[in-house]
Amino acid sequence: MSRKTGRGEPRGAFYIRSAMLLIALALPVFSLTVLGSIWLWQNGAVLIWAAAAFGVTILIYGLERWLLSSAMSSAEDRSPEESGGSEIDPHSDADPLWSARELEAWADVKALAESVATEQLTSRDAILELGTRTIETVARRIHPEARDPLWKFTVPEALALIERVSGQLRGFFIDSIPYGDRLTVAQALSIYRWRSAITIAEHAYDVYRIIRAIVNPLTAIGGEMREQTQRQMLENVRSAAAKRIANVYVREVGRAAIDLYSGRMQVTEKELETTVSAATRADRSALPTVAEPVRILFAGQTGAGKSSLVNALCGGVRSGIDVLPTPGGYTFHELVREGAPSALLIDAPGITLSDREITELADRAAASDLVVWVMAATRVDRETDRRALEYVRDRLHSIQNRRPPAIMFVLAHVDKLRPFKEWNPPYDLSDTENPKVASIREALAAVAEDLRTTADQIIPVSLDLERPYNVDAVWGRILERMPEAERSRLLRCLTEHPSERPRWRRLWTQAVNAGRVLTSGKYANK
Repeated sequence: MSRKTGRGEPRGAFYIRSAMLLIALALPVFSLTVLGSIWLWQNGAVLIWAAAAFGVTILIYGLERWLLSSAMSSAEDRSPEESGGSEIDPHSDADPLWSARELEAWADVKALAESVATEQLTSRDAILELGTRTIETVARRIHPEARDPLWKFTVPEALALIERVSGQLRGFFIDSIPYGDRLTVAQALSIYRWRSAITIAEHAYDVYRIIRAIVNPLTAIGGEMREQTQRQMLENVRSAAAKRIANVYVREVGRAAIDLYSGRMQVTEKELETTVSAATRADRSALPTVAEPVRILFAGQTGAGKSSLVNALCGGVRSGIDVLPTPGGYTFHELVREGAPSALLIDAPGITLSDREITELADRAAASDLVVWVMAATRVDRETDRRALEYVRDRLHSIQNRRPPAIMFVLAHVDKLRPFKEWNPPYDLSDTENPKVASIREALAAVAEDLRTTADQIIPVSLDLERPYNVDAVWGRILERMPEAERSRLLRCLTEHPSERPRWRRLWTQAVNAGRVLTSGKYANK
């Protein structure tokens, strides 16, 4: 019995029809080529035609090379927002959620991406080997203590990563590939099986070039000159595109590997929203725990104005405020919006040079998402602030599982600077003629030098109850830092979540669920 095609006709008839159609399409092209070459030969215009064709090719080659270089350079500098993509641009520095160790892994990935030799990526196995090498680079950096770090992830993490990548590929196929939303797996496999036809076509074209050289040498010379120029142009385009694709490929694989090996795939966003850290549970023991707030620590010497600043900030918020008990001298002001905690303002006790108290302050700062350092403009003994701040900075920079919280500075009691009797806020700090402004600027410069920061990073305020100054600017700076603080909060919840419940409880729940699956009729043997 003869085989039939999908349309029900014999396969032999299908091949004959296909061959006839191919001949019908190719015959006019080849006949015009032969007849046109004869006409050029008879009229002595072969060299003129060859020179004109070569000149047009050179012109188009230069134009396309210029356009390609401009497009590639603009693509290199384009930000994610400008390109319309939601993903981070592969040429950006890093994801703002990454920790110090993950940033080191990202630096390794970028170095590998820049060193890729595209001429070696000639097969599927070579591409897979490059992806494996990228993953191993990330695994070794994030888990340097492991003998075989490549498999340091759980099965649920791998499934979560597959789900995320599959969602991205689905959008890519639908939006970026013609008829991608209609391409079946069978059609894709058929296209893959016919990949050898490209090699056959190249060999057939080589035979045509030999015949052309025998029939009409002059036409062959002009054609070869034109084709070599076109081939060089296409090779340059292919090389630039291959380099760009390989670079993006390594970076995207590296980004996914960082998320996988960092443990970020263990917890869903919904679980993070309800996670509460151990520090917050201890600080809020008097109240029920609903969700993890952004933790803002206020630090400074006694009399610097910390408590007055916290009270002024809380007084300017219309939402509910609860003052929690003060274990160890720390006071906690909880700002609540619509029943869910929004921020926890932690008023630290006055700074001393006691090792125990400085260590506790540094630990509190490490468990926070933003640190507000308050100083008094009337005090010149800033050595205590400087030494305590250096200790806190060292502690924050030692955090490996997330980026350290930012530190912002507030200079209080500027109303008590010279001239003492003058206080008519608001003041324009760019007014060099005003003596009060000059005193404020001098105080800002002195504090900035002592605490290793810049004057523009310090907010001058007055907490005078009758005529306060610049308290709104403190709120504004906090709101500017809030996206970064929110990212810090999420990463704190991520590191806290695996140990939030005792492991034996989770194991018991898993055992009970496994028993239900095994005994349910849905999965029982029939």
